[in-house]
Amino acid sequence: MIRKIRGSATGPDKLVRYFCLLCGKEHPESPRTRCTACAGALDAFYDLDQAAVPQSRQGPDPLQHYFSLLPLRDRASARWGGEGNTPCFEVPELAAALGIGRLFFKDESVNPTRSTKDRVASLCLSRFAELGVRELVLSSTGNTSTAYARAAGLFPGFTLHIFVGREFVNRLNYPDHPNVTTHVVDGEFVTAGKVAQRFARESGLFWEGGFFNLARREGLKLAYLEAFDQMPVEPDFVFQAVSSGMGLLGAFKGAVEYRELGRLSKVPAFMAVQQASCAPMAHAFGEGAERIAPHHVIRNPTGLAYAILRGDPTGTYPYIRDLCLQSGGRILAAEEDRIRRARQMLVDTAGVRVCFASATALAGVLRAAETGALTRDSVALVNLTGGDRPVAQMPMSTKTWTEEGAPV
Repeated sequence: MIRKIRGSATGPDKLVRYFCLLCGKEHPESPRTRCTACAGALDAFYDLDQAAVPQSRQGPDPLQHYFSLLPLRDRASARWGGEGNTPCFEVPELAAALGIGRLFFKDESVNPTRSTKDRVASLCLSRFAELGVRELVLSSTGNTSTAYARAAGLFPGFTLHIFVGREFVNRLNYPDHPNVTTHVVDGEFVTAGKVAQRFARESGLFWEGGFFNLARREGLKLAYLEAFDQMPVEPDFVFQAVSSGMGLLGAFKGAVEYRELGRLSKVPAFMAVQQASCAPMAHAFGEGAERIAPHHVIRNPTGLAYAILRGDPTGTYPYIRDLCLQSGGRILAAEEDRIRRARQMLVDTAGVRVCFASATALAGVLRAAETGALTRDSVALVNLTGGDRPVAQMPMSTKTWTEEGAPV
């Protein structure tokens, strides 16, 4: 699609076109998140002949710097919440200990809510404002919801309905706000998402879309564009922990765009990593399955890394499988002891303390190094997507729902 529309702009106005990633159907610009023909994920594509990403930063706002590669029509629409510009650093001693060439980390834990999801909130609310969406329903395991709630406090005019499974309530770290209603569902993450979608449908409100919200993926893409610009060499491999995998899909698209612009010579191999206690994608990938089957689904998942406890990725797995195969990567599972060891390694060698989901990505590097997938010639980039937040504040005013979607 990127090559198909290149050179098709007929004037100075920015060209953004929307296509389904599965069937290729083009759609007009709208808040729609899924294809009308096949329900596939929609994505935004730009005429790269118009793209102008400066070689050096012209200011601190990533939304302005990478504007050419974002689904916004007008620069004035961008609402920046102070996220981004996060460090990307090399740890030579750890690379040497693992027997690989070079090892780089992108540390997203320094964002305002200690998560890469701050990028999601800023870009999504910027795009929604352009499209006239001011009230929305969303669900997450905590990071996205916390980022959205913070952004709603910064950018007036939005009303949010946030749904969360009861066991994830302590991961909602924001105070009560008149424009944010928190809904607690007596169930796990997937159940909370289903109740949220039903609530949106029955209330006539906009469902934010999760993985299928293209602005989420484009926002997460920014961490990788920054990293590619910060690294003195190109990565051969990229590692990230995944639940739905939307960050990795955004990263893959960004790498393809940078290759087409001549900013990368190749697309790196993308390595998705899950914790072994909740690894439906890794199990399906290991079996060579094209789809998630019932025996891959993990009911009521548990594990160290709460942020990636998604036991049923049926709707998103095909996209992650395809990008891993296209790039020469794979989907891995890492055991709890390896995740704990990886987390401590970061403290000992880099002085960085991240959450267990971030450590899962490094645990994938440990496993890949042990199996020989990484060698002394390999350059690896690890996205540390966030850090633990102190439970300093939580929403106290909440509404409760049953698993069946009935208010309590």
